[in-house]
This record gives sequence, structure tokens and C-alpha cells, in this order.
Amino acid sequence: MKAFVILNEQHSLLPDQEKVLNEAFTELEIVSVPAEGWTAEEISKRSEYLVIKCYQAKGKAAVVFASPIPLMIMEMVRFSHYYEWLQVKLLHNDARVKKEIPGGKIITAVAREGWQLL
Repeated sequence: MKAFVILNEQHSLLPDQEKVLNEAFTELEIVSVPAEGWTAEEISKRSEYLVIKCYQAKGKAAVVFASPIPLMIMEMVRFSHYYEWLQVKLLHNDARVKKEIPGGKIITAVAREGWQLL
């Protein structure tokens, strides 16, 4: 099964994310999101395009969000209610780690390991 992975161009997949994706899918295609994002109109057009790409894969494809784009997630879930073959997945991680940044401030960040495909 193929996955269209939504990923901001300023980010890259972590090794654990790649591992999770490679275990679930036979082919990955990164859909690169520009750093400045997309307008609502662009999101709608790209969502329709992804539905067509998934259909062309004979329903053996999923859209996976590595970078959250709320409007696109909503649109893809809405499409998935009409097209049972359309799968929408998210990369998720419950684990957090504490990091100290310059100046001694402690912040919490998502852990590099512990990713799940939901």
C-alpha cells in the first residue's frame, strides 16, 4: 500500500517515524508543504488531488499527516466518509522529553522515539 505523507518542507521524518511508515506501507510519497503554508483554496485543491491519487492507486493508498494541517485533515476525513477506500492516518507520539535551552529555561518537546500511526 502507498502512503502520501504530508510534511512541511522545513521538517524531515525522524528515523522512528520512517520505521513506522515503512512497516505499514510499501511505498512513500512525500507531499511537501511550503514553509508559508497554503491558502484555504489551495488546501481544497490539493485535498481533491490527493483523493484522485488515492483512487488511481485503486484504493490501496492512504494520506498520512506527519505535519498537521487542520483544514486539510478535516477535508480528507470528510472525503473518507464518502469514499470508504480512502484512509486518513496521523503520526502521533504521546512521549515528551524535557530539554534545557540557552538561558537555563526548560521546555518540553516530542520524543524522537515512540511514534504511532493512528
